[in-house]
Amino acid sequence: MTKRLFIFAGYDKFQRVDDTLLYYLNSLSALGDIVFNMDNDLPDDELAKITAIPHVLYAAAHRHGEYDFGSYKRGYIWARDNKILDKYDWVYLVNDSVFGPFVPLEPLIEKMENSGADFTGMLRQIFTHLDNTIHSWFTGLSKSIVNSDFFNDFICNVHNYSNKYDVIVRCELRLNHLITARGYKTFAVFDNTVDNWVYCNPVKLLEYDFPFLKKSALFHISDFWQLYAFADESTMDMVRAYTDKYELFLNPTVKYARIYQFAPFGLPVFSIYKRGHSYKYYLFDVIPFCRVIKK
Repeated sequence: MTKRLFIFAGYDKFQRVDDTLLYYLNSLSALGDIVFNMDNDLPDDELAKITAIPHVLYAAAHRHGEYDFGSYKRGYIWARDNKILDKYDWVYLVNDSVFGPFVPLEPLIEKMENSGADFTGMLRQIFTHLDNTIHSWFTGLSKSIVNSDFFNDFICNVHNYSNKYDVIVRCELRLNHLITARGYKTFAVFDNTVDNWVYCNPVKLLEYDFPFLKKSALFHISDFWQLYAFADESTMDMVRAYTDKYELFLNPTVKYARIYQFAPFGLPVFSIYKRGHSYKYYLFDVIPFCRVIKK
């Protein structure tokens, strides 16, 4: 039986553990062990939600400012120093930049592991003038890579970068280059072409049984309800609750629209504005005093 370790990187600016993250972690827990690190501080009761998940070996949440690769580094170092890496056939670097899975993960992961490659991923970016790149939000590393000196040197030298573009160049692209330059074979279940479906046309990608929805792709979805065709209602309700709570609305051109105003003698005493499932209530049309989310 294949032994897997998922090194999971999380982030939440409001210092919460929401239901979509728990759903994802529980899905991974059925397939292997988990080492979890979050790039923000968490209250003890929130972190306890993570440690309660089966097969979570370690969970930490402290602000380090090194993005997902900083969390990957901390998870890897914990596993290395506790001498457990040799137990696993595959180590996966996974983060919470996606919703899902919407389809069973095990057949897809087995396809990655049986491909004959040492460096695998859920999605590969196809460039016109650059080497193809496996996305780092879900990538698998064979034992030979994980236990190599070059990977140890690479991951341990991750540090604080000024922006996400630097992380892509210095971490994601560099990791791909280091591995392919050494002759390792690579494989990805799905290809993301220059059309960039994963971000710009995510519903089309879901039609091909892609298991995830990138959170940053929500803005390219004009009608949230079309997503219910790809997952059960309870899963999509979790996603909808997430978008409401964090005000990630599906189309950036959609603003709050005023749906009601009480204005005696022309004075706007009370107003209601609506966007998606969110309602905001204003006094004198300028003072917000309440927000309600319709479930």
